[in-house]
Amino acid sequence: MISGLKETSIYKERRSEMDVIGIDIGYGYTKSFTVASETQRKLIFQTLVSPYTPEICFGINFGTITVNRKKYAIGEELMLNQIPCETTTREDFVGSPSYMAILGYVLSHTNFHGKVLVTGLPPTFYYKKRAEELSELIKEQWITDDMGKPILLPEIIKVIPQGAGIFFSFVINHPSIFEENVLVVDIGYYTLDIVFFTKGKYVEGAAMSFPMGVKRIYDEIRKKFGRIHGVFSKDDESIEEIIRYGKYTHSGKEYQLNVTDIINSYRSMISSTIKSHLGDMVKLIDYILVGGGGVNLFRETMSGVIPVEDPQFANARGFYLYGKQLLQG
Repeated sequence: MISGLKETSIYKERRSEMDVIGIDIGYGYTKSFTVASETQRKLIFQTLVSPYTPEICFGINFGTITVNRKKYAIGEELMLNQIPCETTTREDFVGSPSYMAILGYVLSHTNFHGKVLVTGLPPTFYYKKRAEELSELIKEQWITDDMGKPILLPEIIKVIPQGAGIFFSFVINHPSIFEENVLVVDIGYYTLDIVFFTKGKYVEGAAMSFPMGVKRIYDEIRKKFGRIHGVFSKDDESIEEIIRYGKYTHSGKEYQLNVTDIINSYRSMISSTIKSHLGDMVKLIDYILVGGGGVNLFRETMSGVIPVEDPQFANARGFYLYGKQLLQG
């Protein structure tokens, strides 16, 4: 089990430099969180990575990272130029050279030279030995930036379950629920993950994951828009505009689309899935926390759950807080 944080950690972060970083490498997006000079520093980008091939990548402005002398291209330019990317949802992506390239990209772009890095494993893949193996594997890598400069890896690297960060991020300011039974729902891009905490301890082996991330909503909205208005934009920002405002403007023309039915169907699917898989355990749960980027899309329609602050960065921030506790001993 993973122990929780001491309640004082959040206050000490204001007096420290950038000595800890939390990195949440999601299937869809990668987020990082650290603090320097009393200022939060956050980074987010799509988890898009591909081996760098000069013939294909020539003339395109990629971010590049070299892992053990093999170069990788990273960023949305891969998608925009229709260059095939690694499949991040496969189990062996975690710990692969492409995964290390994403990690190096974050450290390079945040200019992080601190002592502690905390990252996560998908909860259904998590067990203590695997987390320790991944930590050691990261330390063994030789990673350089796009100028060939070595990226120094932190002295302390800790791997905890994704979703645990959401819990730590919330309870640091709400210590009263620390001793309760808490269910954490992490709504990501591709998956919906569920983890459990009881009396501040992560319950290993009880996690669940379902292919029910917000991409499912995006795909349904694209289909509906196509049926009514024709071909739709491929970018997710346009989808989010429709979800929030019920309309989308392109080349000066406004397109209206009511997607309430899609949102309600998704919410019902989440609720029924959780209830059917938890069974009688539902009666033992005191609080349900909800985090992940998907929360922002329909926060106003949620009931019976607690959306965490800044949900898209909640895991990364929770990882950071956990790292601060490690540093403080």
